[in-house]
Amino acid sequence: MKKLLALRPELTRPAVWTGVFTLAGLVLCAMGLELTFVIVILAAMALVSAAAVRKSVLPLVIALAVSCGAAARFAYIDRRAGELRQKYDGVEAAVVGRVYSEPEYSGSVCDMIIKTKLGLIELRSYREQAVDCEVGDGIAVQARLSAPEAQKNDYGFDNRSYLLSRGIYLMAENTGAPKITAGKAGLRRMAAKVRDYAVELGGRLLHGSAWELYPAVIFGDGSRLSGGLKNALSAAGLSHIAAVSGMHLAVVAVIIMFLLMIPFGRRRFARLFVIPAMVFFAFVTGCEPSVVRACVMNIIFQLAMVLYRESDGLSSLAAAFVLMCLYNPMLIFSTGFQLSAASTLGILLFYKPFMGPAERLLKRDFFDRGRMTKICARLLRGTASVIAVSLSAQLASFPISARTFHYISVYALPANLLTVPLMTPIMAAGLALAAFGRIPVLGGAVGTVCGALLDYVAFVARKISALPGAVLPVMEIPILLVLAYCALVLALFALMKKRRFMSGALGLMFAVFAVIGGVRVWTGEQKDELSFINVGRGDSTLFRVNGRSVLVDGGRNGRTVADYLAARGLFRLDCTVLTSSRLEHISGLITLVDEGYVERLFIPEDLEMTDRLETLLMAAEDAGTAVTMYGSGDSINSGGLVLRQIDCDGESVQLAADYGGTKILLCGDSVMDWKDCDIVKMPYHGSGSYNYYPELHRHNPAYAVMTAAGMSAAEKSKAMPVLKDMGIPCYVPAEDGTVNFTLGEEIEVRTTRENDE
Repeated sequence: MKKLLALRPELTRPAVWTGVFTLAGLVLCAMGLELTFVIVILAAMALVSAAAVRKSVLPLVIALAVSCGAAARFAYIDRRAGELRQKYDGVEAAVVGRVYSEPEYSGSVCDMIIKTKLGLIELRSYREQAVDCEVGDGIAVQARLSAPEAQKNDYGFDNRSYLLSRGIYLMAENTGAPKITAGKAGLRRMAAKVRDYAVELGGRLLHGSAWELYPAVIFGDGSRLSGGLKNALSAAGLSHIAAVSGMHLAVVAVIIMFLLMIPFGRRRFARLFVIPAMVFFAFVTGCEPSVVRACVMNIIFQLAMVLYRESDGLSSLAAAFVLMCLYNPMLIFSTGFQLSAASTLGILLFYKPFMGPAERLLKRDFFDRGRMTKICARLLRGTASVIAVSLSAQLASFPISARTFHYISVYALPANLLTVPLMTPIMAAGLALAAFGRIPVLGGAVGTVCGALLDYVAFVARKISALPGAVLPVMEIPILLVLAYCALVLALFALMKKRRFMSGALGLMFAVFAVIGGVRVWTGEQKDELSFINVGRGDSTLFRVNGRSVLVDGGRNGRTVADYLAARGLFRLDCTVLTSSRLEHISGLITLVDEGYVERLFIPEDLEMTDRLETLLMAAEDAGTAVTMYGSGDSINSGGLVLRQIDCDGESVQLAADYGGTKILLCGDSVMDWKDCDIVKMPYHGSGSYNYYPELHRHNPAYAVMTAAGMSAAEKSKAMPVLKDMGIPCYVPAEDGTVNFTLGEEIEVRTTRENDE
């Protein structure tokens, strides 16, 4: 007992304790616990902590008060957002406010955020209704309000949580042309003009991949990244390069310090100018949570240096976390904020221990014998530093990225080793391009250097992402395994600090969580699945069998399918099949081919040639995609899945699929020949299901799927009762989200809506 009491930690970092308490309170709130229970749990934590520390418990009282305040603010915002969604969902009203963010164009859609009395609202309009405006301008528009949607698809993007983390509770779609009034200049407007000016210069001097990467790497604007390059960065583990983070802000601070040291000479005086410069850069990049977190940390660090105080990284991180969460506790839902904080924490905890062996090696007499050995020592120290930073960041952020994105980048370490050392010269060249791009000779020289560096990053990303096994898909991870991983990482840190008792206790916790959480993973092998993806009105069906991925059709919007595939760690499809040349089948496939998802494409040879089909063939030729024509009676085999064409009417084909005895009938936009089946995708997206009562009665499938969206009440009154009277369960992806069928001896069904509930 005396030995145990002797190991009690001292409360030397009150900011860290406050951060831990705040994190615990917000996680409990995010799990849906009532505010009263959260406060009780936090109070219990404070009592246990008070019994374990030697010093004053006043910091614990402050930590308890701050964490309870953050939890109360979370509950208030959550309740307020719910009330607004319930009150204004589907209401048409006049929306009056000011433009809060620059308009963003995606295809024919324009999105902007406006600040109103109800809070921030995301306004969506079409190009023909969009008008030119700037940040700070007044806007008045008649619009239909709606509540943000959660996930449309399994493992899909949770738009509601994302908007909530940005303080946006409602969406609006304008029903009339907006009226704009000129606004006054402000910091946001000035920052937006600077960003637009720099991006315009980049467009003049850079081309190809360099032009795509320039706005993303320098200013965090990834809207110009093509799908292929974005996928390559993700698969190579380089997505953080194309999103402004603390690393970018640190480089900016170093560059500004270097420039200010020339006229001022004194670091202390120069640091006073670094703070406003970093704040302005944060506004230029859009005040993303990761940038704001890094900005607050850097401000605390610079102030500590100015006041001759010792800077503590953990305390600075905790203080930044607490301040941001007090302002907006919904940041707990922001993946970027989570990854940024976790990566920074990992670097603070593990960088020095990982660099220890390298430092001890480089201190040997061998590296101090001459000029060449000293140069080698510097190169080795730099390489070891990059490896230590990458390992530390990935070690801490791994459970978040794996649980959120459902894949692991196998070659992330070598990819970062080849690119991260160039981030400082890339940032310097990018900022120099923005400053001197209009000077003819100097601008061209800077543009050449910046373009070459960015082209190199794109080259590394594409080559590494094309390596075999570059991405390891990861499905649902039990929360107990995440806790087990966290316990293991903390045990490793305690062991490095030679705290054996703590490392032993954490190791025991890891073993318990790993055994309990691993039972499900150990006993449940990867299941073969058939997924009907929610693409609105349209068809997109994904088979995942025996480690193979087969996609039938791409729906109307390929971006929806691409996001769904990427969320499941799929950046290449083993086999892709087209069943119709109509818009709701083929349009999405063109996007997928352009973005490099399709490895081999099967097209019915009896389809009539149309402009869309010709566009698909041209895209496949440009992308180097292998195209195979198949005809009536032909079979496509992949991973034990057999797809057989039944017939074709010139515009659509009917496919019969068989896997392990489970029979699936994929009716296109016509029905030539009904077959016995377990699962049927209804003809014409299900809108005419009432016409097929005799076939349904004769073959009696176990399940039916309708891929229509926005069915009228009259259509539903005819279609749904027929299936209901026959006892056939019917699913509509546009309403239920992804519909997943587990293929095996017994068919299991789950939907996105059921998972949310």
